[in-house]
Amino acid sequence: MGEREDRERRKHEHIVAVNALADQGSSGFDDVALLPVSASEVDLDEVTIDTSLLGCKMSSPIIVNAMTGGTDEAREINRRLASFAARHGLAMAVGSQTAALKDPSVSDTYTVTRTVNPSGVLIANVPMGSSLKTAQMAVDLIDADLVQIHWNTAQELFMLEGDRHFRGMLAKLEEVASGVSVPVIAKEVGQGMTGAAARRFADHGVAGIDVGGVGGTNFVSIEAWRQGMEIDDEWKRWGIPTAASIGEVVGSVGSSVDIIASGGIRSGHEVAKALAMGATAVGVAGSLLRLATQDAPDRRLDEWLADMHGTLKMIMVLTGSRTVAEMSARPVLIMGRTREWLDARGYEEYRRSLAVRGEL
Repeated sequence: MGEREDRERRKHEHIVAVNALADQGSSGFDDVALLPVSASEVDLDEVTIDTSLLGCKMSSPIIVNAMTGGTDEAREINRRLASFAARHGLAMAVGSQTAALKDPSVSDTYTVTRTVNPSGVLIANVPMGSSLKTAQMAVDLIDADLVQIHWNTAQELFMLEGDRHFRGMLAKLEEVASGVSVPVIAKEVGQGMTGAAARRFADHGVAGIDVGGVGGTNFVSIEAWRQGMEIDDEWKRWGIPTAASIGEVVGSVGSSVDIIASGGIRSGHEVAKALAMGATAVGVAGSLLRLATQDAPDRRLDEWLADMHGTLKMIMVLTGSRTVAEMSARPVLIMGRTREWLDARGYEEYRRSLAVRGEL
């Protein structure tokens, strides 16, 4: 099988696997609670969810996160998602652009996002270890506003055709961050990120961090599924639940970089909790990919977003918040396993500070 055929098969199998496999592991948001304001002075029609990420203005904190590209099937998915993003003013990240940088004949599976959404916020995507030249080519290909560098070590280890050599990746990251024309986001893809890892990324020049926690798409399970391999429950749960990862990352670098919460966020309640914990924005991938591959995808996607936004805005009223920034100053209680995790890891002060701030 040639390289292009092998890539197309792999990309198709990833799409099928996301649809076939349920999200695995708990994201931890059941441990997080916002406090209601009984005498809220906020009208629903004065609530705004406008926000910004690394200087890019967005009409919503929800980001269409990185998914796919490189095949005819992926082109149509990216077209549908870009149209969805354009209709609602959402930022959108494309999937890894390696395919297009190796084979320009598939470039349109990525550039379709800019064609369909000429003025929207687009985020380029290249793998860890990419050179400055590669990252800049990815940015230029879709005229991106930001670039993700994704860190998928666990996936690589389980992928038959994956990489096994990871030394020197941070030095390459620093080269990209210091030279590429747009801000850089370090993105984990499903095993979560510790506060220490976030500090290392920040020290090497990134402007944003996407925590990519446990609870959403599990690429270890996807790669095992592709091979017909059974994996044990420990591998299915491997990593840091999203809520705990947000706590670690915000508690470590929240004042110096923008933070994207991702990893199994499925409701407006969880969007609100992530933002209140200190995330700048929220990335969603698997749920949107499933909707984009069903019948009547435009209607399904629009209905999904209306529900997410509707719930988020009602929670903002109920917490006395007119803006995302105001909600991010309201009390948050973290209990259960997530509390135990954060306290054991030395983030008790961060957790306590959330519980006592800004009560109305």
